[in-house]
Amino acid sequence: MTHNRWSLPLAVTALCLLVLFLIAFTAGQRGIPVEDGGEFLTVARLGGIDHPPGLPLLSLCARLSWILFGSEGLRVLFAFVAASALILITGKRTISALVFLSGILLLPSVAGRLLIWDAYGFLFLIYAVAYFRKPPFSLEGGFLLGLALAIHPQGIFLVVLFEFKRSSILQFFCGLLLGLSLYLALPVYSASGAIVDWGSTGSVGNFIRQVSAGGYREVYGGRMWGISYAVLLRHLGALWRIVWPVLLLPLTAGAIQLFRRNRKLLIKLEILFVLDLLFVTIINPMAAGTTQTAILSLFVILVLAAEGMNSIYNWRRIAGVIAAGAVLAAGVLQWSPLPDQENEIVEYFAPAPFESVFFLSNNDRLYGGWVLKYAEDRRPDIVLLSTGNFSGWFERMATWFNPDVDLSKGVLDVGDFSMSREELAGRLMNAAIADNPGRQFFTDF
Repeated sequence: MTHNRWSLPLAVTALCLLVLFLIAFTAGQRGIPVEDGGEFLTVARLGGIDHPPGLPLLSLCARLSWILFGSEGLRVLFAFVAASALILITGKRTISALVFLSGILLLPSVAGRLLIWDAYGFLFLIYAVAYFRKPPFSLEGGFLLGLALAIHPQGIFLVVLFEFKRSSILQFFCGLLLGLSLYLALPVYSASGAIVDWGSTGSVGNFIRQVSAGGYREVYGGRMWGISYAVLLRHLGALWRIVWPVLLLPLTAGAIQLFRRNRKLLIKLEILFVLDLLFVTIINPMAAGTTQTAILSLFVILVLAAEGMNSIYNWRRIAGVIAAGAVLAAGVLQWSPLPDQENEIVEYFAPAPFESVFFLSNNDRLYGGWVLKYAEDRRPDIVLLSTGNFSGWFERMATWFNPDVDLSKGVLDVGDFSMSREELAGRLMNAAIADNPGRQFFTDF
């Protein structure tokens, strides 16, 4: 395995990066995204905090992307992140490598994880940086780990890629604190009156609850901490869709290459693969089989595939070109746009009378409404509330834009905290309807 990853001129690397960026931008998200993409776009437009654990690096970058590029900012940001990560995990700057990476970007299982507006593309990039740099357990390693944890809890596994030569525990913890200091953006945002303020992290208790994702454990705790056969099958099925059909050969060749020449790296990749499986099946089984999981497994697969493509190319160049061409052909033939729910969202809200209020249980519909109202200013009159979130910040966000809406009734006005979440939600919705007789209310359940 070559270690001189910049053996070709920097201009060639820049050209490869530009080509991959243009492909990623062209294939990127359009319209109104599903899942959490609408939340990220709203944070980009308004500023503020993302859902627990807060994702400060992503929220700050998203806001900067809007400032620089407007409504196209997230497409630019995620295209650059994906292109940069792929450049880092391949060791050659050849036409064959460029063709291979171009095809990778178009494969649905890859694009759905790297180009969709979520935390996973950023996490993949930090792992690619660590793979490229092989940081020691010192200042650099600590800083990268802190940045990874400022993106997603799975960033903790980044230590698997560290080298333990020239280690310095003191420097490591200094770097870790420096990277984790991004979390200070959360209380600063809260204190400054950020509109999107998940958890209102102005107090120590709320801050700890936010960064530890306490709300998730309260809602989904019953589904966690156990390995389900169905969840495991969904996860393995997602991995097979990534590998089959065109990545199986380079993946196998890469594993053989590392077994012969760099077993230490192969073991590290195997550990990451297993840790990812355990995280999905035990901690996040709700999303198993979707594009919101298997990001570390995708990283392992692409690293091995890149190593395999290099070995095939070194063995016989024409074979490397053919293998790369097969990946590109598969990407072109299988490519499909990332999910865009714009038509569904517009049709859902279009018939609503002026100044209607919606209680929404479906997050795709809720965040899609956020895009329509907050990011695109297409229905500024409607009020969007969630049946699962009656936090003070959520209601302040609604009344910030529609100050005449009366949402003053709280839990203690309609009941107490001994009641079930469902009963309290029903009572709070009924109180809002009673306090706003001039508005029409709608629900999606």
